[in-house]
Amino acid sequence: MGDLLKPLEPYIALSTQLCLVFYVVFVAALAFWIWRDARRRGAMSWFWAIAVLPFSVAAWAIYMIVRPPETLEEAHERDVEVAARESELSRFGATCPNCFKPIESDFLVCPTCMKKLKKKCESCGRPIKLSWSVCPYCKAKQSPGEPLPAAAPSPESAPDELS
Repeated sequence: MGDLLKPLEPYIALSTQLCLVFYVVFVAALAFWIWRDARRRGAMSWFWAIAVLPFSVAAWAIYMIVRPPETLEEAHERDVEVAARESELSRFGATCPNCFKPIESDFLVCPTCMKKLKKKCESCGRPIKLSWSVCPYCKAKQSPGEPLPAAAPSPESAPDELS
């Protein structure tokens, strides 16, 4: 059988050497790609690049599973976007705690989602927070929870119109 493959030995040796060169170039390119990607994502770039050399595709597969989901640039853009949104919200004033739509500071209910935001003072009628038990404007005590609707005055408390 050895005599049968004797004429093909140079081609087998050449193909073996080409496969070896291809593998070395492939591992070097994979190590470079992982090093560059890990550096962009803030991961341990040198560790991953060196881990690829002995373990090649297995290290690449593990890196693809554990690598950070976003690059440092994307994280920075997200942080800038959040800061811009926060400054925009603070510039426009208050927002509804339920639907996050802009509201005015004296709204009693949110016009979008109808959530109760404040209550009217029982004495002066100005909007106050739901949790306040005293109106800071007129010093009137407030009933706990929602204010009761204005009831018709009782005959005992009505002033005498005849006198």
